[in-house]
Amino acid sequence: MAFSYKTAALCLVALCGLQQPAAADTTTYKFTVLNVDDDAYLSVMLARNGKMPVHISDLTTSEDIVSQLTTQLQDTGAIASGTCDAMQIKDDLKKMFHVPFDYDSTSVDYRELLQGALDKGLNIFQKKYPQSDAEWQNIWKQEDGANLSYLLAANSTQIGCAIGRCTTVNTPADPQPPEQQPTESPTNHAMLFCQLTPAATENQAPFNEDYFSALITRKAQLNDMTEEDLKVPSNGTSTAAALPTILIAGLAAMLATVSL
Repeated sequence: MAFSYKTAALCLVALCGLQQPAAADTTTYKFTVLNVDDDAYLSVMLARNGKMPVHISDLTTSEDIVSQLTTQLQDTGAIASGTCDAMQIKDDLKKMFHVPFDYDSTSVDYRELLQGALDKGLNIFQKKYPQSDAEWQNIWKQEDGANLSYLLAANSTQIGCAIGRCTTVNTPADPQPPEQQPTESPTNHAMLFCQLTPAATENQAPFNEDYFSALITRKAQLNDMTEEDLKVPSNGTSTAAALPTILIAGLAAMLATVSL
């Protein structure tokens, strides 16, 4: 009997040694794309021109831009790394206005999101308009400064926005039954993306000093504004006057060449 017990024990050990560790499920992250409502676009307009004596260009909504943005967000690599509470987006999504927020399915306070982005971006400037290429490069290398520049690009005329809601995708290592699909679980972590075109040029001034001076002295909050506040005051400045100095200089050079 002792021999039998010993043999059984050895066999059991051998069997255990042959067992392979169970494969772990795979967890990845993706964006579930959600549409924005009209207040998102109005909030952007108010951020740019609300209660401002100096105006930059108005924007029109482009369904083509929305469609392209949706495709970008649905790309499997849109969330480059990290979990939903610490997600890192891929580089091309950083080259547009974007702001993270906690998603509430009942409503999204776009005014609050835009106001927060404005405040953070303006803090980078420290109430001083950059006077050199090096100073503008310093603004652009900081995410909040670049974000503000994309939002307030003076020569942008079209816009498309969408929400990317971070979603956890759990893929079973050994699906039962074999055709079992991955499980998707949307979280409350989300980002608002807005692509404006023509986009601001990286490392260059997106707006001129007159517009900047009006911007930093504006006291009204976006939540206190209405569509009426987009009108240019009777003593205000037209859109053309708010174009960056570098752009005006370029136009002047072109006109001079034509006149020769």
